[in-house]
Amino acid sequence: MSKALIIIGCLVLLYAIAAFAVDFLPVDGFQSSSDNAYLKVVPTGENSFDWTQFRFPALAIGTVLIAIGMFAGGKN
Repeated sequence: MSKALIIIGCLVLLYAIAAFAVDFLPVDGFQSSSDNAYLKVVPTGENSFDWTQFRFPALAIGTVLIAIGMFAGGKN
């Protein structure tokens, strides 16, 4: 059970890190541009579902799941 918690926690933590990293990706990564344009993730509308709004909770939940998995596992 503890290994499953650690694996799920790592997956949630990877999602959170990827969601944060999207904000720092350049828009024209392979083209030379005079201005520094970066991709910024913003919600498109009130009725649309946005996965990036769960970055902070995913970061916290992933960290907590990994901690519980490590401490609840005991010595095997």
